[in-house]
Amino acid sequence: MLLSRKNRLASAKTIVFAMAIACCSMATVGRGYAENYYPDHPVVQGMVERAIQYLSKVELKGTSTHAGIGTEVLGAYTIYKVEGDPAHPVVAKGIGLAKNYLDTVTAASGGFEDKAVYHVAVCCMLLASVSVDEYGPQLVKARDFLVRIQQTTGGFGYIDGSHKPTSSDISQTQYVLLAFWTMSQLGIEVPDDRVARVLQYLYESQIKDPQSAAIGGWPYQYDPGPSTNFGTTSSLTAAGLSSVLIAGDTLGVFRNRLAEADEEDGLIPPAFKRVIPESEKKTRGVNIDRNRLDASVKLGLMYNQKNPYSRTTWHYYYLYSLERFESFLEIANRKQSKSPPWYNAEVERLIAAQAKDGSWGGGDSGDTDIVLGPQTSTCFAVLFLIRSTQKAIGEMKEGVVRGWAELPKDLRTVTMVNGKPMSKTEATSIDDALKMLEDDKASQGDDKLVAEKIMFSSDPARRKDELNRFARLLRSKDWQARRVASKVLGRSDDLEMVPELVFALSDPDQIVCRNAETSLRLISRNLNKYHLPKEGSISKQDKIKAQREWKTWFLEFRPDYIFVD
Repeated sequence: MLLSRKNRLASAKTIVFAMAIACCSMATVGRGYAENYYPDHPVVQGMVERAIQYLSKVELKGTSTHAGIGTEVLGAYTIYKVEGDPAHPVVAKGIGLAKNYLDTVTAASGGFEDKAVYHVAVCCMLLASVSVDEYGPQLVKARDFLVRIQQTTGGFGYIDGSHKPTSSDISQTQYVLLAFWTMSQLGIEVPDDRVARVLQYLYESQIKDPQSAAIGGWPYQYDPGPSTNFGTTSSLTAAGLSSVLIAGDTLGVFRNRLAEADEEDGLIPPAFKRVIPESEKKTRGVNIDRNRLDASVKLGLMYNQKNPYSRTTWHYYYLYSLERFESFLEIANRKQSKSPPWYNAEVERLIAAQAKDGSWGGGDSGDTDIVLGPQTSTCFAVLFLIRSTQKAIGEMKEGVVRGWAELPKDLRTVTMVNGKPMSKTEATSIDDALKMLEDDKASQGDDKLVAEKIMFSSDPARRKDELNRFARLLRSKDWQARRVASKVLGRSDDLEMVPELVFALSDPDQIVCRNAETSLRLISRNLNKYHLPKEGSISKQDKIKAQREWKTWFLEFRPDYIFVD
């Protein structure tokens, strides 16, 4: 969860790796490129568009060695990350498959197929990206399932009986950590001690023999018995480095420390600092040795220096791991780059390798991946090109510091295009939008067209005024304005808005009531707490009960607060 861990981490604000990270790129640094590419570059957008057209038309079944639900869900996840439309036919199908798969697998006690761990992780990534609110029950079950199958080594591996129970897999461990990280950033708590155990496994499995050319790398599988260990590759080392950095970020070593620094500098309003009632506080026994984490990353970077990457069968898997590793490394170094050399190098290779049908890994360009095939290869290529990990990291940090994203200005003319809010006519500021909502004579339009996210002012005084004006709209005569306000206030993360939202639970409009409870669940981080019926009509008794329960919760923090009925 996005919680401060000051009692568990050192208070240092500056994060520096001793290797200056100038050599961190796995691509050749210093080479000149025809363009400085980035995800919104027209060339990149064109490649992505052709690839999405391919994935939208092809039957997503994978190859004989990499087939099954994972390919379909990965395709849906890739299209959703680009289009943002859960109603897209491929995405909608993938959501249904992912939901049913998690319900089935997490209830089973055995009989798992060999790719079960991969599939669970990818299903989590898709459902969490679409709606942690709607698919929270499946995500919680998946978290508990992954905790249950964690191996004694601390890592994750095959659970179909085809490998030794202690033979953990760097690749599968990486995907489980990515699922854990995604869930933890969205408010689903992941046990810190379990993530710390994974980190310990990663330390132990990294090659440390100073006489070995593979020092700093990671093998495919690791077991305390050396006879079962596999050789290192650039792809596996990228996966290992990604895993170390993901685990560190999940445990608050990187961005939570940055957030704490912002809190201390007064950049984050006090309401963004989550307050935990004494009854919910847990004793955390996890203590991260920052020096050991840094040493592991430095050793991995040394491997990359000594073993430059060359094209392998698993090239597109490598690209996806590379982007993830580099993105988390940027967070560790507190510096993000729009157009880094490693990205430019691979974009140019992808330009040459894309087939006429928009695919990679099996088309007419001569670029072939016989193991993954064109469908999975194309997904990995797209996720690399759009810098999906950097985007996710940026969105999560923005959620803490800024209060979500920007609301299109004129709410009367907002429409949804590919799942993204667009405005036909631009108002000049959020103040204009508020004035429009406050005008009882204005036609507000359908609240479904209102963006889900909003950027409040970073100035504390202006932000307070904006929130108070939205709160006053809960008493507006216009039911559309009340719907908007009850939805937007939950994105404020402001504890002061709780009494206003409790009041909104009594609104005669049932959508306002449901919006208000959703907002209360977001502010409280209690995503699975429902006091109103999830479906059907809401009775007066339901409203009274919900108000009573949310008041009780709020009074744990503010015992001196007096609700005025």
